[in-house]
Amino acid sequence: MTEPLWGVGSSPPYGHDGRSIDLRSVIMRHGGEAQAARDRFVRLPDVKQGQLIDFLQSLILFPPDDTDSNLNSGDPQAPDFPQYAYGNIALSVLFNDPTDPE
Repeated sequence: MTEPLWGVGSSPPYGHDGRSIDLRSVIMRHGGEAQAARDRFVRLPDVKQGQLIDFLQSLILFPPDDTDSNLNSGDPQAPDFPQYAYGNIALSVLFNDPTDPE
C-alpha cells in the first residue's frame, strides 16, 4: 500500500523498501497499479517532470530549521495545566510569505 505523500519531501530514502535515493527514481520503479501514472510521468517534457519533482520536494511537514525551535511545551506551573496553558506549535513560519507586504 502506498503511503500518503505528506512529508515526502523530507523523507528519503523512498519506496516501500527504501531502495530509491530520490523521487525520480521511486517514480521510475513503479509498476503494477501505478504503471499508468509512471508512464504519464515519463511522457511529460523534462521541464514538467522537474516541476512535479520540485512540487513533491516541497511537501515537507516542517522545514529542517524550524522544528524544535517552534515547539512550545506549555507552562506546567500555570493554573489548570494542561487544560489551559498547554503546549502548541508555532506554524507562522510555515505560512509566512516574506514577499507579501500584508
